[in-house]
Amino acid sequence: MSISGLHMVLAAGTFFWLVRALLALTPGLALLWPVKKIAAVAAMIGATIYCVFSGSDVATERSLIMTLVMFGAVLADRPALSIRNLSIAALIVLAREPEALLGPSFQMSFGAVAAMMALVPLMQRKPTEASPASLVERGLRWSGRAMLGLVTTTLVASIATAPFAAYHFQSLNPYGLIGNALALPLVSLVVMPAAVLGVLAYPFALDRPVWQVMGAAVEQVLEVSAWVEGFSGSTIVVPALSVGALLLLSLGLLAIAIPASSLRWLALVPAGAGLGFAAVPERYDVFIDRTGAGAAIRTDSGELALVGRPSDFVVEQWLRADGDARNVDDVSLRRDARCDRSGCVVIAADGRRIAFIRDYAAFDEDCRRAAVIITQLQAPPACRQPIIVDSEALKERGATTLRLGPDAVEVASVRRGREMMAWPGAQSIRVGQSQGSPVQGRPGPARPVPEQDFPEEEVSTDERD
Repeated sequence: MSISGLHMVLAAGTFFWLVRALLALTPGLALLWPVKKIAAVAAMIGATIYCVFSGSDVATERSLIMTLVMFGAVLADRPALSIRNLSIAALIVLAREPEALLGPSFQMSFGAVAAMMALVPLMQRKPTEASPASLVERGLRWSGRAMLGLVTTTLVASIATAPFAAYHFQSLNPYGLIGNALALPLVSLVVMPAAVLGVLAYPFALDRPVWQVMGAAVEQVLEVSAWVEGFSGSTIVVPALSVGALLLLSLGLLAIAIPASSLRWLALVPAGAGLGFAAVPERYDVFIDRTGAGAAIRTDSGELALVGRPSDFVVEQWLRADGDARNVDDVSLRRDARCDRSGCVVIAADGRRIAFIRDYAAFDEDCRRAAVIITQLQAPPACRQPIIVDSEALKERGATTLRLGPDAVEVASVRRGREMMAWPGAQSIRVGQSQGSPVQGRPGPARPVPEQDFPEEEVSTDERD
């Protein structure tokens, strides 16, 4: 609901407002001194101190750079919020951390700000010329504009960051607008000002009531968060976006933010194409752990079936990437796998048999019947008919996924990228980006380990590793 960028802006804004308000109380200072620029310098110093004392992590440093550029524009008599200043901040961040471009923090923070700069002025209604007749009406008008601004900025930021959230975290929060509308006023008007006042009052032992007020506001924020989280569908798990869909949606965001004319509406073309790709996600049929400890296989029901003992974290990532909202301890994950002490067999969505082998004794039968074999062991040389992902293949490729086609298998791995290979028995095997050998049985003697038939409950993942 709130990230380091929000905290940085609120802290710097509180310093800026307090210093400017205090200086404006003295007519001589307000008329003769550049009060706004002095307040901007104070805000820059306060934001830097806040960054240091908060731990100076990567996200906070990026927020600090953007804040310093904004107040630097105030010192140079430039508009504080403009696409030019955002571009300068992005260049500084990327010059210091080029790898940040691929991270969700950079993409979501800069994407949200760029979208708000482009769309919020178009969505907000200009105030009328007539002034309210009474103080109450004036207060209601101000409250309405503040609420409209909060809803507008939250809506625009949520839409702008949704593609990056779907790509990196495979989740969407449709009720974030409600949570932000209820919680952000407390954070902006109570929590952050109380934090600054508490620090200032601490040397004089007057900070206790300030912390009490701040604590009460934080409790309300947490209650609002828990209430919104309890809504049905508060978190929607979606399949991971493809790189092409993310690039097209990012291009649409840039096209709507950079031009200052009606050319910005050309952004609808790449954005529409990106949404089209996102609506038809490319799901893999088999997910294989990097050590071969387990795998997830798509069945004819369209859901994943779990075999082996991969870690809960790995299973959670597989499920989220597939858009599956089940928990890692859901019993339905192992419902479609037929297992014994030697391994498991799953019927894939296309009807082929996929075998997960724990014991060398299972190779004889599964090499004749299965289309794909997954194992932590080294496959014997005689096992050549199926596609085999064994210990040597995993050592060479790392975590691996398979997409089963009628004539070929697409293999995507961490170390070798994407490869296309025909099913065994075809005239040739076509290897894609990487020119190494295909995932086939490797020559060499199999290790004679006849006593591999341990009960499943006695063999832990750590022991197999």
